[in-house]
Amino acid sequence: MPKIMGSSILEHRENTRRALFDALSFLMRERGFDAVSMSDLAAHAGIGRTAIYNHFTDKEDLLLAFVEDEMSGYLDTVHAMLAEHSEPIDQLRIYVRSQLLAERTYLMSPGPPLKDVISPATGQRLRQHVIQSSRLLKGILEEAMSVGALPVQDVSLSIQLVNGTLTGRRVPREEPHRTAFFHGTELFIIRALGADVPEELPDLGPIPPPCSDSRGPGA
Repeated sequence: MPKIMGSSILEHRENTRRALFDALSFLMRERGFDAVSMSDLAAHAGIGRTAIYNHFTDKEDLLLAFVEDEMSGYLDTVHAMLAEHSEPIDQLRIYVRSQLLAERTYLMSPGPPLKDVISPATGQRLRQHVIQSSRLLKGILEEAMSVGALPVQDVSLSIQLVNGTLTGRRVPREEPHRTAFFHGTELFIIRALGADVPEELPDLGPIPPPCSDSRGPGA
């Protein structure tokens, strides 16, 4: 009899998917995507290997679902953060902060680069998530230029440079280095984009602590 992870079929399904997402995140951080097997994922998540196939057709299908879940949570969080600040430069800083907080393990895992070990179709779908983030930054930059907070510039190029600066960065986990890294990166980005930087930037609130590692059952 399979183990039921919840009080209903729907809850069981969601709990199983969450356990698999946590297992994938942890194992990619430890080994890299290419070195993780479906058996590894099942064992770490505490479920039967064949049960995985009730939810995902293969490892790349699980990866896509995981990234989609991460992106959905990211967008919900950053939109809520942006709603609390109306000044364009503050919104740009919020974007920078949200990107650093995302700490996407699938972009920083050991082993071969992810793009080299997945199919072209999966790679194309993953790029769609990058596009969503870029659209968000595009709106912030265009609004900042429209009110004179940033000089008029090539938005497409600026998006590439900003995201290239932020993507895959390993963020310090201990204070005070963590907060200094966030503030320094925010200043670097807004200066690079040509904003007039005041002597003291408005306080956007404390930097959240890093997420604890997910190790799953028996870790």
